[in-house]
Amino acid sequence: MNNKSSKEELQYWDKILDEYENSIGLSEFSANIIPSEEINKYTSMNRDEIEKLSPEDCAQISYRLSQFSFYIQRSLNREIARYNWADENIKEVIADDINNYKGYGYIEKSIQAIKHNEKANGLSSIKKYAKQRSDRLQYLANSIKNLSDVMISIQKSKSKHGS
Repeated sequence: MNNKSSKEELQYWDKILDEYENSIGLSEFSANIIPSEEINKYTSMNRDEIEKLSPEDCAQISYRLSQFSFYIQRSLNREIARYNWADENIKEVIADDINNYKGYGYIEKSIQAIKHNEKANGLSSIKKYAKQRSDRLQYLANSIKNLSDVMISIQKSKSKHGS
């Protein structure tokens, strides 16, 4: 391992992965893809508001929700990659010391080794934070995509009935 902090290493690998995504044609990752007010409006529309929409409005809203779903999925993928990166690095950091600790198995020994190793402890914090974030994002992308699909269904229905 080098002398970089765990956070600096994570930033380095995030940058490498961002460059990879750009090389395969994905735009730069940005949290500002859709203003939160717009998303809140679309996700909290009541029936009366939906009935007033034209088929074109429904299609545009569906597209925007799909964009946001894609952003959430990308965010989730980033957190999973961070979690996996930290997990693998912890194993490398504690490999030489794990048998210096008593425990029933690898998990108990590794917890002790992480606790007593500053680098592993920093990686563990990154891992925990990434896990919490990915847990929160887990079903959002699909839920938002489902809303997008509902808007397409409404668009089709409105188009058939000439609304």
